[in-house]
Amino acid sequence: MSIKYEKLVFDALKGVSNDRTREIVRLRFGLDDGQRQTLESIGKNYGITRERVRQIEEATLSDLRRPASINIFKPAFRLIDAFFNREGRVVREERLLSALSGCDTIHPSKGAVFFILSLGDPYQRLVESDKFYSLWVNSKDALSQAQLVVDYLVERIEGNKETVLLNNIIDFSKEANAQIDKKVLCSYLDATKQISQNNFGRFGLSKWPEINPRGAKDKAYIVFKDQKRPLHFREVADLINEAKLGTNLAQAQTVHNELIKDARFILVGRGTYALKEWGYQPGTIKDVIIQTLKDKGPLAKEDILNEVLKSR
Repeated sequence: MSIKYEKLVFDALKGVSNDRTREIVRLRFGLDDGQRQTLESIGKNYGITRERVRQIEEATLSDLRRPASINIFKPAFRLIDAFFNREGRVVREERLLSALSGCDTIHPSKGAVFFILSLGDPYQRLVESDKFYSLWVNSKDALSQAQLVVDYLVERIEGNKETVLLNNIIDFSKEANAQIDKKVLCSYLDATKQISQNNFGRFGLSKWPEINPRGAKDKAYIVFKDQKRPLHFREVADLINEAKLGTNLAQAQTVHNELIKDARFILVGRGTYALKEWGYQPGTIKDVIIQTLKDKGPLAKEDILNEVLKSR
């Protein structure tokens, strides 16, 4: 079942007799171009205060909530309710508007959906906070349920100290006795600002460099973690670009300079680096052999090989 949200709103606004009021509402909800205008910008345009614009908006919505007017929106409400219930009753605003309107870019249809959500009694918009992006709920207890799950996931991921896959997060949610399916869990993950997914499909805390890398050194670190093997600095740059870890192309020399300076990386060959956390010793194979003989004394060829392999 598809709904023409724009037509519903257009038909409903026909009942608003005052032209200025109708125009203010259209601007406020982006019903003409998809761009919702602020109270201040509309007030300046019409020479009235922000508060007066807000009053006009609220009065219009109140009029449209009356039984004689609200019935026109019932088909839309049924569709919206079904979507909310599938998504765990908590949906990030950006995704909600895109999914219901069928538009990923700015479009009047998104403005119409926003308008209808503002009319619906159970729908509540929650502005962006430290923990969540702007989102909508269709029940009072929906956010508290989502917050409990997210809080546990944050604690579990932080304790894990490593990025994880979606299947791991599903397992974590089961540990918390959260009776939610995968779709609902993904809706929570989309809404929270605390947990994010990197370009390699792994989840972690948003503050981690493995999730939101800053600069070439963090991007290189993610590549090493994904590849799980020593890499030449030119290959590191190529892999950064292939993974689209940033808007600008990574330059090999810039990457090389960062690998040299950052203590997380150690040189293990000519232009080849590895992560220090893997237990590699710095230097070429020759350097490792020399250090091994210094530490262990004379050794048979096979013993030397075994010692070198421990750090390679």
